[in-house]
Amino acid sequence: MGPRPAAVHWRAVTKDDRSVIADWLVLFSALVLLLSLFLTWSSLSPAYVALADRLRTLQTIPRDPTAWQVYSVADILLALLAAVLLGVALKASKRARICTLVATVLALAFVIHAEGSPPTSGAPTDFRPGVGGPSYVAPSPSPGGGETAAIIALLAAIGGITLSLTTE
Repeated sequence: MGPRPAAVHWRAVTKDDRSVIADWLVLFSALVLLLSLFLTWSSLSPAYVALADRLRTLQTIPRDPTAWQVYSVADILLALLAAVLLGVALKASKRARICTLVATVLALAFVIHAEGSPPTSGAPTDFRPGVGGPSYVAPSPSPGGGETAAIIALLAAIGGITLSLTTE
């Protein structure tokens, strides 16, 4: 019989450890949420873009718009939420964290809806090209990476705020 291996001692995660993890998670989510607003939030179908290029109907509409180009109010609210998340990560009362948690859940619902039915940013839905072309091509927008990044950020924020509420 050889020597007995030393006993493994597991240390429980302390309240301070949870607090630090929660703050870093919320800080990370705030930065990713802000970054997501600069990523593509909606893309038009290639067939639509090709036809629109031939007809020169999309000259003023961005092909891969960011949240800043697609939304007029939601982008500002998401940016404000990112700023609030930064504040929550630095220092916030329990009441402020609960209010931020509610706002984050609402923002998550909006972004999930936006991913499921991305906007077309004002793209026309009816073409009337001349002979030999289709009379209608739908924009068929698809979500971009911005929605996905925002969803990840908001889920991380929800997790971080929830974890922070367990430290009190």
